[in-house]
Amino acid sequence: MEEHTTQGDSSWVNTFVFIAGFLLGAGTAILLTPETGSQLRNRLARGAKTAQDEFSDMASQTKEAMHAWSEETKKTMKQAATRVNSALDATKQAVKTESFDD
Repeated sequence: MEEHTTQGDSSWVNTFVFIAGFLLGAGTAILLTPETGSQLRNRLARGAKTAQDEFSDMASQTKEAMHAWSEETKKTMKQAATRVNSALDATKQAVKTESFDD
């Protein structure tokens, strides 16, 4: 169980390092670009809009996936409750039957 947690922590560290490196590289590229200020601002605005659209799509997809997962979980829990109730009813019936046999 602890190994799974360690792998999850390592995954987050790797993701953080990747994002930090990406941002550092992007910042360096922006500072060293030979574009004029207005061209650079336009390019950054387009990039920000693209990133916003991508994040919005990801958020929407995540929301849909979580909803589907939630619905599947509810369905599974209802099925489990039905099976438990059936098992309890069968046990009660078996106990009653044994009581009458004595």
